[in-house]
Amino acid sequence: MAQQKTLIRDAFAGLGWEVPRLLESLGQAPELYFDSISRADVPTWSTGRIALLGDAACGATIGGMGTGTAVVAAYVLAGELARARGDHRTAFARYEHTLRDYAQGCQKGGDRTGPFLAPGTATGLWVRNGLLNRRWLLNKMLDMGKQISSVDLPDYAAELPKAAAFGVVSGRVGPRGARRQR
Repeated sequence: MAQQKTLIRDAFAGLGWEVPRLLESLGQAPELYFDSISRADVPTWSTGRIALLGDAACGATIGGMGTGTAVVAAYVLAGELARARGDHRTAFARYEHTLRDYAQGCQKGGDRTGPFLAPGTATGLWVRNGLLNRRWLLNKMLDMGKQISSVDLPDYAAELPKAAAFGVVSGRVGPRGARRQR
């Protein structure tokens, strides 16, 4: 770890702002953690009886769409499982078909966002900071986010009888064959 700390000191030596103070405290750091802005694209969101959703299926976090995409995916996956009456193969295929374009739109927003929010040069930082102080750009970014994140969702509740996902056993709602606990 001493070599890593030396590399960090060498790479950031001579920079302004709070960097000298941060480099000075580096010696007391018991551990170091580094991360990158990255995403793993997977060709399909399911295999067998396992389906991915949210960032695991279609990472859209860097564009600020990760949580929203996960909630939308959970809704669609649950709805498709109910619509397919538990046939996971059919449900998984419909789930991915319904959301693939939406998810890829969210990812494309992130592809542009990452380099903008984390530029690799001092000039890039200067440009980013200057632009983020412009109301017109913030409004444009909000509009782009709305366009990227718009998706027409099926109204599963209107299509399916009440509790179709669970089945109705003797007038009681619960998993098929299960008894309701009192």
